[in-house]
Amino acid sequence: MAMQNFHYFNPCDIYLGDDVLSNLPELIDGSKVLIVSGGMGTKASGIVDDVTNILSEHDIEWIELGGSSDPTYERVQAGIEICHEANIDCVLGVGGCSCMDLAKIIAFGACHDDLWDYLSGEKEASNDDDHLQIGVIPSYPSGGSEADAAAEVDDLQNDTHGSLYGIFPDFSLLNPEYSFSLNPEHTAYAAAVTFIQASVNYLGDYNPIAEKFTKAVLEAVRDSVQKALANPRDYDARATQMWCSALATMGILSCGKGDSWSWSIYSDMDLITECMDISYRQAITVLFPRWLQAYATYHGDDVRRYMVDIMGVDGSLPVEEAVQQGVEQLILYFTSLGLPMNYSSFGEVPDDEQMRELAEEYIASDEDDEEEGCELNADDIVIMYSHCY
Repeated sequence: MAMQNFHYFNPCDIYLGDDVLSNLPELIDGSKVLIVSGGMGTKASGIVDDVTNILSEHDIEWIELGGSSDPTYERVQAGIEICHEANIDCVLGVGGCSCMDLAKIIAFGACHDDLWDYLSGEKEASNDDDHLQIGVIPSYPSGGSEADAAAEVDDLQNDTHGSLYGIFPDFSLLNPEYSFSLNPEHTAYAAAVTFIQASVNYLGDYNPIAEKFTKAVLEAVRDSVQKALANPRDYDARATQMWCSALATMGILSCGKGDSWSWSIYSDMDLITECMDISYRQAITVLFPRWLQAYATYHGDDVRRYMVDIMGVDGSLPVEEAVQQGVEQLILYFTSLGLPMNYSSFGEVPDDEQMRELAEEYIASDEDDEEEGCELNADDIVIMYSHCY
């Protein structure tokens, strides 16, 4: 298929280096900042102290909304209240993706009384819409929130999920040294999530430029994570991981490919998170190889191309055998990073009857959407998840 028409836009002002914080004072519009930070892991990186010190040195007032490791609507409401009461000019997300997502939503919500209309998808957001200035400084690069226009939040009180699409950070400061403190598990998961999210861009309509870009990112992730695990203070390895995380979701890897079936992994994954208390990184890492195998029934040539080009499978093999070998190699790769590859490692798994019920509800709701519905049937979903247990 020919390259699809596209419009690429990313207004985020990105700096990468060990001195990026020196740019912070001149980047901030105004004089009052809300810092949305995570828990002990974020504190251990030293990132919060460095940020607050440089703000104070330049007479920029700041308030910290700490402990924001989970992207909950309650934290959003707390942040918006602070913005209104303290006349905040800039919201800084400092830490992991949750902190950065919350910063985007708080900065947008502080200017919109009808915030949930946007989070529910009833209204569409645009970067031209009013919002406070947004800055992000990651210490846990993985999901790419530092360079994309997406943010996710959970309303635990009403058991609903919200998504804000269309709002980019105004600036992003990437200092690889802030990821030195990540332990081996978090280092491995950061790489796995980046690898999977970049892979999603590889699948779908063929575009030689996008494929080559994506393959370079995947190879860089795969090489650098081994170095970071061997030496957590390897600056070049950490810098590679941090830049790959940003590249994986900023949109450049999917330009010209059009809408891809591969984006369905994010909604397909919701079935397991509905019935197990597991994180996004745990859910997607276990699912990805088996998800590829399930979709090979409908996109066999596409999945085989991925297995041949990325996982090094013999291209002369028939689709089913090539996919099976690729799945085995993916599982072996993630296992080599020390990551569990079965949901039973995290707790009690749903039985087939429970998963079938969830699958049927999911398919029915998906068919009600205006866009094309789920390609998998209930049997496909039950079998796919049974291979994950």
